[in-house]
Amino acid sequence: MAITNVTLGPVITRPNSGAPTLVEHSHPRAKQKFVPSGSNQVSTIVAQKGEFWHVTTDTAVWLKFAAAPVAADGDTHFLPAGASRSFSVTAGDKIAVIAA
Repeated sequence: MAITNVTLGPVITRPNSGAPTLVEHSHPRAKQKFVPSGSNQVSTIVAQKGEFWHVTTDTAVWLKFAAAPVAADGDTHFLPAGASRSFSVTAGDKIAVIAA
């Protein structure tokens, strides 16, 4: 079964060569697991200011972020199978996932 995991959590800053670097906190505030399909699936978790989305997937997916997102093939962010990626948030946004 294909799985896409999503976490939301606070970000801390650490100096790196004199410039701040965003680092994910070790304790996410919220998490949700998706089983991607050909249908748009929208998260129940909602982003808050100062957080990061972190998405890990074992199958290829398309992602969309918005207050009422609709993920579609060829739209916005593509993650290939085995990928892991972080995104800064817009407060109030959810994430939508659809299989690629």
